[in-house]
Amino acid sequence: MAITSLLALCPGVATGATVTVTVGDGGFVFKPSSVTIHPGDSVLWTFSSSGHTTTSGGPGMPTGLWDSGLHNQGFSFMHTFNTTGSFPYYCTAHGACCGMVGTVTVSNATPTPTPTQLRNISTRGLVQTGNDVMIGGFIVQGSGPKTVIVRAIGPELTPLGVPNALADPTLSLHDSTGGLIASNNNWQTTIIGGIIASNQVSAIQNSGHAPTQPSESAIVATLSPGNYTAIVSGVNNTVGVALVEVYDLNTGTTSILGNISTRDIVQTGANVMIGGFIVQGTQPNTVIVRVIGPELIPLGIPNALADPTLELHDGTGALIASNNNWQTTMTGGIITSNQVSAIQNSGHAPTQPSESAIIATLPPGNYTAVVSGVNNSVGVALVEVYDLP
Repeated sequence: MAITSLLALCPGVATGATVTVTVGDGGFVFKPSSVTIHPGDSVLWTFSSSGHTTTSGGPGMPTGLWDSGLHNQGFSFMHTFNTTGSFPYYCTAHGACCGMVGTVTVSNATPTPTPTQLRNISTRGLVQTGNDVMIGGFIVQGSGPKTVIVRAIGPELTPLGVPNALADPTLSLHDSTGGLIASNNNWQTTIIGGIIASNQVSAIQNSGHAPTQPSESAIVATLSPGNYTAIVSGVNNTVGVALVEVYDLNTGTTSILGNISTRDIVQTGANVMIGGFIVQGTQPNTVIVRVIGPELIPLGIPNALADPTLELHDGTGALIASNNNWQTTMTGGIITSNQVSAIQNSGHAPTQPSESAIIATLPPGNYTAVVSGVNNSVGVALVEVYDLP
């Protein structure tokens, strides 16, 4: 069987790169005299003049790893390096007298960085009626479609110690025009219509994110780049605490979840608004997290939260940053210097001084933004996370 066929059958086996060194090119030299490669790579010595060797070790002190023997112009010799380290070598005829020596350095390859992005988002808050339902927004950015699962969770929150969970949450998904493109009430019963053309129960189960309670709702959707809104309400105008979530089901595409937002009524205690997101990849990611209140009034939201405050927590629950009024930076945690200019230059500065914002460069992990009102004030607010370049 051909070697290429064996490699096809064994995808874990890979051929390394080959680096060429010229022997005796115009003198008693190796060109280049020093090369750096990775485990599995090879060095090919090609002889451009006669009477030379390539021999591991130093003049008079061979190590026995390789030795080409004495050869003339036109000869080639190859050695493959499978371990890391520094490997000196020399010409036995001209190493001691003429300094004809070289070095091969073998180092581990630097892993290719995985692009970092917002992987999934969630917000927990109190779902009421009318303008006080919970509204989650997200943007698909890029050049291709993105498949997501959107969920509305209620009864699952009760065992977690959340009182007054919404017993029967219903979910609707809208595009940037406001048009209804999908809806669900009870994830085990698919509602056909809009972009939903077939039963989704198996797709939801296979996603790894199926709700545990039949009264909770879920939609799997393949979405073109654009803005989308998920609205969570209670069946028959019931109220209670719910969680709206968007999970990215195909991260290896040309599109990403570019930013996320949720509008909800902010109360006190267990009914503050809690937004969560995951930074996924191998590199840190810079985001701006902001809370909007008074800006909502001109948009027809009469009971906007007048003075929202913001806390950012890491995956352990530790407070890593906070803000109350974005024009005054609160240093501490990961915030070490004034952020006002950076917020202004981000293109996402709030328009009202009483609103809050934090810019944070975050390593991969889980994060939570907690929104409350100063002095236990209540009202409708918008929490947003934007991915910054």
